[in-house]
Amino acid sequence: MSSILMRGGVLQRLRPLKVFFSPRTHLPMVAQCRFLVIVAALCLSACQPAPGLRPAAAPPPAVAAPAVGAEAARYRIDAERSEVLILVYRDGRLASLGHNHVVAVRALSGEIVLAPDPAHSRWQLDFPVAALSVDEPQLRAAQGEEFQSKLDDVAIAGTRDHMLGALLLDAARYPAIHLESQRVNDEADGLRVSARIVVRDHAVEVELPVTLQRSPEELIASGEFDLTHTELGLTPYSVALGALRVADRMHVRYRLVALRASDPPP
Repeated sequence: MSSILMRGGVLQRLRPLKVFFSPRTHLPMVAQCRFLVIVAALCLSACQPAPGLRPAAAPPPAVAAPAVGAEAARYRIDAERSEVLILVYRDGRLASLGHNHVVAVRALSGEIVLAPDPAHSRWQLDFPVAALSVDEPQLRAAQGEEFQSKLDDVAIAGTRDHMLGALLLDAARYPAIHLESQRVNDEADGLRVSARIVVRDHAVEVELPVTLQRSPEELIASGEFDLTHTELGLTPYSVALGALRVADRMHVRYRLVALRASDPPP
C-alpha cells in the first residue's frame, strides 16, 4: 500500500517501503532514507520519560518464617534438573513486526523445608540475573506456534543485552533476583503459596499455584502463572508511541526438582 507525505505544502505519494529488523536493536527500520522523516516526527514525542523503570514503591515487609518441627525435611534445589521459563509476548498495532521470547532461568539455587503441616513449610530461591538466557532454539521450539519465528544470534544477543541493561533489570547494580515464601495454604486443588519476589530494589507479593510430588529422597514442585512487568516495578519496552511494544503480561512455567539434604532444617 502506498503512503502519503506532505512535502512543501503538496501531498506526494511515496512508493511502498521495505521493512527489515536491525540486528542490534531488533526493532523495525526502513531501508529508504524517507523513513527518517517519520523518525523525526516520532522524536517530537521524546519528552516523555524513557521506558524501563517505575518509581520505587515501599516493598511489602517480609513475613517471619514459620517455625518447623523436628519432622520437617530439608531439600536443596537441583539446578540441572529444574526448569523455569518466562514467556514474553509482543504487543501493539505493529506486533507482527516483533517476536515473542523465551527467557530461561539458569544457575538456580535455594532450598525447601517441608513440614507435615504445609502451613509450616517454607522455601527460598535465588538466581543471578546475568545467567538468564534468551531464546534458546530448543526451548522456543517446545512452546508452540507463537514461538516458531526464526531469530539469528545477533538479534538474540541484542534482546538479552537490553533485558540486562540499566533500563530494565540492571544486572550490573542488582546482580540477583530473590524469591521466598510468605505463607503456604493447602487448598482443595493443591497448594497456594504467597511469595515475595525482589527484583532490583522493588519487592512484590504474588500468589503462586503449586503441584507437589514427593518421594523419600526427592521433591518436585511445578505450576504456571501470569506475572506482569508492572508488578515487578518495570515498564515494558516500546517504540513508535507504543505501536510496537512488549506486552505487560508474562507467563511463567516452572518445574523445580529438589533433593533431600542430610542436615536438618535450621
